[in-house]
Amino acid sequence: MAGESSIENFKNTFLKKGIARPTRYRVELTTSAGVELNFQPETVTLPSRSFVQIDDDLYGPVRKVPVARQYTDTVVLSFPVSDDQTERTFFEAWMDEIVFEDNNFSRYSNGDKEVYGTMTIETLSMSDKSSSKYVFEEVYPSSIFPVNLGQNITNDYMRLQVAMEYRRYRYEADGKSN
Repeated sequence: MAGESSIENFKNTFLKKGIARPTRYRVELTTSAGVELNFQPETVTLPSRSFVQIDDDLYGPVRKVPVARQYTDTVVLSFPVSDDQTERTFFEAWMDEIVFEDNNFSRYSNGDKEVYGTMTIETLSMSDKSSSKYVFEEVYPSSIFPVNLGQNITNDYMRLQVAMEYRRYRYEADGKSN
């Protein structure tokens, strides 16, 4: 007889719909000028979410009270780099449009919508249906991480990591928006 903590119960409860696979995703990145990123990231980090909290200590034990949304992490995309460095060129040019090299003038801080874009990350089921969607607004590359070169890594390929910042994101599961 199977008890509440049995493997059969686990399979019937948690595995009934299947397990999400971290290799099943799709990313769409579009700048405001309509330029689409046409190369699939090798890895993607999904954002964390938390609250800004204040202490309520007027009466009784101290408790934390949530007062605002907070998105604490950036989204990091990692790409294999093509021989002609197309990926690095794309992000370098985008960053040069955000803050000009010659005068450090920031187009983003002036509310210039031409410097940021949108990004959608979808997780996919095993049947290629969207199981969740993260829609990011006011996306822009904030950092290009260092790239390692060396004679001891001859059997590897070059990877480019880019940190993407955003104003806000919306999460949807199975077409249901939060």
